[in-house]
Amino acid sequence: MTAHEWTVSETFYFPAEYGALSEAAELKVTPGYTEERTEEAIRLQGIYHIAANVVFDSDKLIENSAEDRLLIDDVEVENGKGYFEYAVPLNVDLPSETVSTVDLKIAEVQSSQLEDGGLLVEWTVQLQSEPIAKEEEPVAVVQEVAVESTSHLEFLANADQAVEQGQKEMEDFLLYIAALDDDVTRKIFHSNNVFVEAERETGEEAKQ
Repeated sequence: MTAHEWTVSETFYFPAEYGALSEAAELKVTPGYTEERTEEAIRLQGIYHIAANVVFDSDKLIENSAEDRLLIDDVEVENGKGYFEYAVPLNVDLPSETVSTVDLKIAEVQSSQLEDGGLLVEWTVQLQSEPIAKEEEPVAVVQEVAVESTSHLEFLANADQAVEQGQKEMEDFLLYIAALDDDVTRKIFHSNNVFVEAERETGEEAKQ
């Protein structure tokens, strides 16, 4: 949350026939605005609505207000007491790329009587803005996978062992055949190329 604060002021004058301003009570400033967003900015447009009860001293005369002063001539005055309202323009611009939400409030209102009969009203504006949340980059989770790897030397050793095992099995098979009493079996399986020899003889028989 980011907060900005500034002060706005306005001076009001009243018709001379009311007398000198002696007091301002129940002073209230209320912001009213609309929010407009563009690609470049967030713009708040509206008014600061001012409402106050005022008290005049009719026994003290004052000079008529000059033309360049803000004169409030629409005042409901009865027995020296009156009430008035006024609207001061509100315009606030913010950069849109850094703000997601905004909230404008009035923090403090003060008033004072000027020597020339005017009423000075000052109010403090607080603007709270919520910055745009940055998207967090996903954290890469590295999972350690245990992989059983075989080195080159281990691979060769395993291959040699497999060859030796195959040769031993073949020798055992040949010894088994040699131990048989069937003369035909011993003639067909008479060497290490038993299967090739058998296929060759079978082929010759097929030709016959």
